[in-house]
Amino acid sequence: MSIRLAAVRTVVGVSLGALVTAGFPLRVHAGMISTRAAIDAAAPAGRAANLERIDAVLARTEVRARLQSLGVNADDAAARAAALPDADLARLARSVDKLPAGGDAGLLELAGFVFLVLLLLDYLDVIHVFSHHRR
Repeated sequence: MSIRLAAVRTVVGVSLGALVTAGFPLRVHAGMISTRAAIDAAAPAGRAANLERIDAVLARTEVRARLQSLGVNADDAAARAAALPDADLARLARSVDKLPAGGDAGLLELAGFVFLVLLLLDYLDVIHVFSHHRR
């Protein structure tokens, strides 16, 4: 038997084996899934961890008290956090321990920035805010 005939028989045998094997039906189980399960399956794995972290912070009594004093329901805040896009949710989860409950952390920084801008403009003699004499 020649090498060519052996190669043809091998290729034909492998092809027939693949064709016969592909013809067998496979057992498949199908069923309905809920919308929540579909969303959870499509969401990145870190989203669930970020939501758990934010929910844990919102479950604290001092945070709930502060939200209630501001007129915000903690359940509504949790629902809004769950509706955030993945990038915003990840950023919120990273910085949730640093954020104040009332959202008034930037007021002092803003006042300091405005003071520095006014001081610089007065030094450059653009405006006269801090000087009491005319030049």
